[in-house]
Amino acid sequence: MTATTTTPPYRPDRIVSGSGLPALLRESPDAVPLFPHSPEPVALLTPRQLHDELLPRWREGVERQARALVRRSRGTLEVLAEETLYDGLDDPALRRAALVAELFRNHQISANAGRLDTRGLQRRIAGALAADGAPRLELAWGQSKRDVGGLKTAGRWADLAEVYAVGRLVALVLAARELSGDGRIGMTVYSGGNRFAAALFAEPELLLEYDAQRCRIADALGAPGAVDFQDFAAAKRSDPAERAEHEERVREQLAALTDADVDAQMPVMLFNVDWPRVLPAAAAGEAPHGVAMAPHVAGWLRESPGDRTPLLTRAAVSCAVSPALQARWLEVFGDQPEVLEDAVSFVLAVGRASAARYTAIARADRNAPGLAGGPHTVRLTVHEKRDRPEVPALLTLGVRGGGQLSQHVVARVPAEGPIAFGSVAETLVQAPDAAPVLLAPDEGGPRLFDWLARDGQPLCFASGPEPSVRRALAHVLDPEHG
Repeated sequence: MTATTTTPPYRPDRIVSGSGLPALLRESPDAVPLFPHSPEPVALLTPRQLHDELLPRWREGVERQARALVRRSRGTLEVLAEETLYDGLDDPALRRAALVAELFRNHQISANAGRLDTRGLQRRIAGALAADGAPRLELAWGQSKRDVGGLKTAGRWADLAEVYAVGRLVALVLAARELSGDGRIGMTVYSGGNRFAAALFAEPELLLEYDAQRCRIADALGAPGAVDFQDFAAAKRSDPAERAEHEERVREQLAALTDADVDAQMPVMLFNVDWPRVLPAAAAGEAPHGVAMAPHVAGWLRESPGDRTPLLTRAAVSCAVSPALQARWLEVFGDQPEVLEDAVSFVLAVGRASAARYTAIARADRNAPGLAGGPHTVRLTVHEKRDRPEVPALLTLGVRGGGQLSQHVVARVPAEGPIAFGSVAETLVQAPDAAPVLLAPDEGGPRLFDWLARDGQPLCFASGPEPSVRRALAHVLDPEHG
């Protein structure tokens, strides 16, 4: 199966949860280098320095965030007219629930802060606080990073963008504990990598490692266990009968999909499919989603898979998003233009099949048994659900991060001003002086971010001399500096 066109039948600006990467590729095709650009590092830290110098400041920043959230919730509830947004504020239990709900009626926290069904959220929180078992916030979010040939992220592991997002979640939990008077409140984040593995070809081992890294970050930033990370598929589909029922629901949803349904998800898939896994498998004779790779593309890739897989990923995805880039890339492929042309067709065909299966899985899970959680749980989301107005849609990277998610971006720390987020391509085009902050290997035993030191992945990008970079890094989680 081969696609017949390289012209994308969708809006490229919708790719990657609010990212500007598609617009950059489409509107400024000459701005993004064909090959990854690796500036000299602006700073080199050891994990010990990070642990001793930065981590205490990050913890202080999380605590300040939590205190600020508590003050705001109490202050805004005091000035609300009785019964304006909540019920029974003279009842201590309902008032505590309203205080916790006020955390999410905050445009710095929730994308749908102004549209929340506050009474519905209050009832859910009150029920969770009164139920048997520790109250639990539940959030489905995240997978391991995808570098997309160096266009999107700088590697596959948790970095400073994850610290920023996880720190906000820890602060929410600490604030909810204070406002409710219940120190048992915690949050479980269900990562979706295995949930959508049939669509995105995710590797289970990488997903488990990524969640373990996020757990280590959360525990380092706050009370251990305040936020934990679990695999969605393992937690929500542990029963074999439920897995079989789910697969049947997926088949039904696949049969009901329209072209418009698939088009709506197609852009996301091009940047979320695990191409370093898909391309070598296809070159070895597999047919991902039933899509066969053209023999000459497979032969070209097999000659040097380590070097050519990231190159082909960067080239094919770029051209699939912005056909205007194809003329530049054809110069790279020289006397083998058919390799690029058929690789783009392959990527588009696999991406479209991935979009269909991803959409079917998401729809099969809608209102499925067990997904809503028990009476002691309160559901959160990272994408607003118009049919569930009582569910807060968290801005995990804050207002400046927009709808982006930490697994899709890198963090940039300027010498002056707040932290920023974007793809690697955007970061290096918009801030030409930005350079990686690296971690040197440390033989003192496992420490936070030893996984970055091991693989040479940057903690973040930064601008300015090293002393100012270190000062800025110390303040990234402090609400007074961002």
